[in-house]
Formats: sequence, C-alpha cells, structure tokens
Amino acid sequence: MRRLLATTILTATLPGLAAAQDRPTLLDFFSFDIIAQRLIQSGIMGLRTQLDMQYSDMSVDYRTGRVTMTDVVAWPLPEWDPDGTCEIAIDRVTLRSGALDEPDRLRLKAQLTGTSFPLSCLPEEPREGLGMVGIEAIDMPRMTLDVDYGLPASDVTLRLFADITDVAVADLTADFAYFWFDGRDDMEEPIPVAFLDSATLTLENRGIWQSVQGMLPPPMTAENSGMFLEGMIGEGLADENPDGEGLTDSQRAFARSVAETWPKFLENPATLVLETGNESDEFLDFIAMEDDLRIVFDTLQPRLSLSPARRGEMLPLDLVSAAMGDGLSGLSDEDRRRVGMALVSGEGAPRFVARGADILTEFAESADGPAALALSEAMEARDPAAAYRWALLAGETGEAGATARLDRLERKLGFAEVIALQLATHGDELELDPAYMTSVAAIRDQAAMRLSGRGKTRS
Repeated sequence: MRRLLATTILTATLPGLAAAQDRPTLLDFFSFDIIAQRLIQSGIMGLRTQLDMQYSDMSVDYRTGRVTMTDVVAWPLPEWDPDGTCEIAIDRVTLRSGALDEPDRLRLKAQLTGTSFPLSCLPEEPREGLGMVGIEAIDMPRMTLDVDYGLPASDVTLRLFADITDVAVADLTADFAYFWFDGRDDMEEPIPVAFLDSATLTLENRGIWQSVQGMLPPPMTAENSGMFLEGMIGEGLADENPDGEGLTDSQRAFARSVAETWPKFLENPATLVLETGNESDEFLDFIAMEDDLRIVFDTLQPRLSLSPARRGEMLPLDLVSAAMGDGLSGLSDEDRRRVGMALVSGEGAPRFVARGADILTEFAESADGPAALALSEAMEARDPAAAYRWALLAGETGEAGATARLDRLERKLGFAEVIALQLATHGDELELDPAYMTSVAAIRDQAAMRLSGRGKTRS
C-alpha cells in the first residue's frame, strides 16, 4: 500500500516538475535577441502614430543582426487619398545590419519581398501617368536598399533595386567619397555635404515600353528620332537656363548622348542607363543647383547609354588569361600590377587572392604602398600575420589607412608575435640615421614615426 501511494504521488508530481523546468529563467529575459526585439517593437509603436500597421510575426537574431517581419500590412493614409484605399501589403521584410566586429562601418540592408499596393498610394502625377498606360496596381516581387557607410572617411555606397512586375527593373547605385550634414546654421534642417564619386541608374524594360510606345509622338519613333530628341532636349534646357543663355558644354554632351542612344534602343528596347560622367569626386552644391540647372549638368556630367560605362573598367580577357597562365612574364610592370590589384580586390576581374598576391608581392616589397595595403586588406581575415607584415610595409611608405590596420591587427595577434613580425620586417634597419641625430626635434620625429608606423616601419 505504501509503494502504491508513493508511486501515485510521484506520477502526479512529474508533470509539474517538467513544467517548472520548461519555464524561462531570469537569464532568458535578458537575452540580447529579446532586448533587441523589444526596442524594435517600441519603434514600431512610435511609427504607428504616423500610419496604421500590422504584422503576423517578428524574429530577431542579434548575432547576425537580422530582423524579419512577415505578413506586413500598412495604411499610410496620404493626404491625396481621402477614402483611405491605400493599403501596402508586404509578404516579408528583412532588415540586416553590419557585423559586430566591424565597428568602423555602418551597414544596413532592407529587403522587401512580395510588395503590392494600389495606385491610390501614389501622388496625382505618377498615378495619372501609370493609369494612362493601363497599370492599375504596383506589384514588386523584390525591392532592396543597401547602405554601406564608413565612419573614418564618411564615405558611403548606396544601392536601390526594385523589380516591378510588367513594368521595369530599376537599379540605382551611388558612391560618395564623403557624405554627412552641416547643421551649423540650422540643426533642425541641416544641409547635406556630399562629394559624389559616381552614380548609375539602370532601367530594364519588363513591359513598360510596350505600354507607352503607342502614345509617343511619331517623330520620337521615326528614323531621325535621335536628331528630334537632341533638338527638343536642347531647347528645353535652354529655356530653363537663367538669363536666357545658351547651352553649356555638359548640356550639349547630354543631348548628344540621347541622340546617339535612342535609335539603338528603338532597335532593341531592353535597357537604358543614365550615369554621371565626372572623373573625380565632385562637391554637390544643392543650394546653387536649385537656382541654376547649368550647375547640375556641369557637376554631374550626365550621359545616356545602353550599358554602364563601368563595364569598360573590366580588365581585358587576354590580360587576365596571360596573368593566370604562362604569359605573366611577357606583361609590362604596369599591366602586372593592374591585374594583381584586380585579382586581390575582385574589382575588374574575378577575385583570386592567392594568384593576385603572387603578382603583387614584388611591388609591395618595392615600396608600393597601395599594393602593400591591398594585400593587407585581402589577407586580414584569412592570415592576420601576413596582413600585419604588409601593413607594416604600407605604413612605411606613408599610405593612409595602414596605421589603423596595424592597430586593429595587433588586437588579434599576440604581443610576442607582433614583436617578432616587426623584427622580421625591418631587420637591422633600426640603425639610427645620423641625419636624425642633428637635434632633439629630429630624434622625436624619428621616434614618432617608429611608434605610429607611418613613414617608417613600426617598432
């Protein structure tokens, strides 16, 4: 009887014990994922003061910096939609941030999958234009926004991609050498400070051309359509220029590019590319651009074409083949360096770090700072010791960014290994040059360069 009673009590107690073990502990409430989700939910609650929004589920992964929301529906209630018919539906929203081990870069990627909304969500002009060509709603299988911002140099790369069903695919890429805001005069409405390196807008026809070509005036699709467009664009720009002055060289060049490109597009209506033609970083004076269209064209140097000019930056196939095969010795120093830089960076040729490193080694060891820094960057993740050695050589030439990489790599390498790499790199070169012994200031300069690793090998 006692055994039966004990067995009964134990059987009744086990489910409670199991349930107690399944309960969250105090540490579970301090999970980074939960904290991040709470913060995001607080932001959504603030967003709901501006628009109505619902979603079915949210998942947060703090380690990868990813937030995913599914079945999102929003009602923005724009002022031009008094009936409240604008409803934006998104199957999946994914937000990605940068890696935790890259504190000097801010990265954000937002991807929307399965987005759809009626034309009532758009302002009057685009709504009427799309309605005229028979488009009743917008359906986007995929839309992506990528922002990569570097804190040290304030450089940023921006990319916006949108695939619109039965309309077009739009791809916008902009590279800024510097981008931030000037709030000295008005902190509430700061002025952008931007130095643009390049920008490209690619439009790929997915049905929009078939919808609009019948609505174009005959001269735009006739044999001399290029000449017609050149004259029409030139006349329109001249009317917009202040003081009734004629076209600038940059405006004429743009009109000429349209005249050359448009007839070719009519033969094969697939892709149009609008891109900047400035050869170096250009300051964007937004205030001056508002009042003078000539400044916009003179600054951006826009061109219309069928394919991006950047494709011309790809290395010739025969050059890459020679470097990858037995023809490397027959190339000039300039071509060897060019293909080596392309292989280690992946810009201009498929990335092949091992082969690129073999080619660039002779240049990096011969006081070529950019080559040494490129090798250090390529090796940083896979071989920190080799990356440190190349950074030492890059710093000796005074290459910008080398000392920062030395500091970063020293946190990964042990102290003994750092000292050994320094000794192996500069060898007996530490003998003090008598030219540096002429004064206390000269000795201090020598010590400072050795300490920083810029101008002399770090020691």
